[in-house]
Amino acid sequence: MAFKRWKDNPEVQDAYGKLEDQLRKYYQLASSEKKEDRPQAQKVWANMSSSYWEIILALVDAQTQTNPAKLTFDPEERVFIDLGCLPGALPLAKDFDFKKYLATKCAPDIFPVMTFSDFIIEAWAIINGNPAPDPVIGMSLENRIAGLNEMLFNAQGERNEFLSKIASAYPSKLNVRQTIDTLNELLIPAMKVIMRVPEYREGDEATRQKLAQSRKAYIDAEKNALLFVSSANKNEEKPLPLAQVEKFEALHEKTRVIAKKILYSQIDAVKIARRSKKITDNCAAMSPQMKRSELKNMLVKKREYLTVPAKNARCDTSLLCQPGSTPIDYAKDYEIFREFNSMDMDMFNVPRVRMYGIPRIIFVPGQGLGTYDWSDHTLIVPAFPVGGEDKSVSYALGTFRWDSDEDRKVKTPYEGIKENKKKSLLALASSFYKDYSVWLTKEKRGYRLLPREIHKVFVQIFTQKPEE
Repeated sequence: MAFKRWKDNPEVQDAYGKLEDQLRKYYQLASSEKKEDRPQAQKVWANMSSSYWEIILALVDAQTQTNPAKLTFDPEERVFIDLGCLPGALPLAKDFDFKKYLATKCAPDIFPVMTFSDFIIEAWAIINGNPAPDPVIGMSLENRIAGLNEMLFNAQGERNEFLSKIASAYPSKLNVRQTIDTLNELLIPAMKVIMRVPEYREGDEATRQKLAQSRKAYIDAEKNALLFVSSANKNEEKPLPLAQVEKFEALHEKTRVIAKKILYSQIDAVKIARRSKKITDNCAAMSPQMKRSELKNMLVKKREYLTVPAKNARCDTSLLCQPGSTPIDYAKDYEIFREFNSMDMDMFNVPRVRMYGIPRIIFVPGQGLGTYDWSDHTLIVPAFPVGGEDKSVSYALGTFRWDSDEDRKVKTPYEGIKENKKKSLLALASSFYKDYSVWLTKEKRGYRLLPREIHKVFVQIFTQKPEE
């Protein structure tokens, strides 16, 4: 028996019983030595795909019957909802560590992150006007911002220590202590101007002037520090190795990137609240039965998009896990998002982010390549990626980059590439996802693989522009 919490619920047990019968038939055909049984096994597997949704909707219906303030899923329900797995019936690889999986927590960063079961729990909370619980694998916005602030403190400390070490070996007129203090204290105010956050853009004249002065002081300190390190590299007696110069520049850039993430996250708070309030207000006058129907409608709308990752990779669209497979490590996958995002922070300088905030990452069951759901402003990442985790994550960001390019800063130059001029819109988008994936996974890591013209256009589009 599966889903023991609902052993007395006919709807849940009937849905599971149907899947169990189909699985017995599938395993019987799949293990047969007759060639004609293999295609039959695939047909049975394809027919089982609908069982995933029948069970999900039955579980949701069973739990919402009492109109609870919040939903909860036990470990067995979580691994089925998030991985399409049922231990014993649809097992994962023998060495898969369920305890570690259930305890996974992603590090704080700019993207809100959740599993599909978290998504369902959050949706019910918002429909009822209740605070959304923290995602099982993620953090609240407040905790993510706190974590980013701690990361910034540590990154500044590492850079400052490295600069002081260089200064001790290459005496100069630079007041290192004062420079470090200025870089530390004025980083956030300077980034507010550079990013043109609402506080600067819509502030009174006194606020704007104060921020502008902070920015100028920060830029001057930054230039002095970079000039000092560059001069040390040109020292005739004992030049500072170029690798050390590049290390300092990378450490300094890291502080700027984290500062931007903090500000983006702070701005996001208003947009998240606005988005939730809109759903809550629309559902405020609904009866409990209508709210249950609304949750089901939200899941039905998501249903079609959960097959897009598989369709993009041209593989099995079933959300049930292939027996013996191994899913991604959520924390590791999120680290890849963090790395790739830091390589292309301009992805947030688009009207869609200004309107709706940072897209959420939802880890979903099934195979394929990551994608972007325009209707829900979410990055969808399959639990079983095709071609590796780097490729799946880069495809998700590439889809977002392309679909959110309303001002055509990406599309126009990319369409202008000679070999792209005769492509259809779908072929053009598909080519971009592939090229963007290569750009992030290979070129930004120092490997030249893109054709010359595409490489040139990508440098033009994605290389960080001077902000000052």
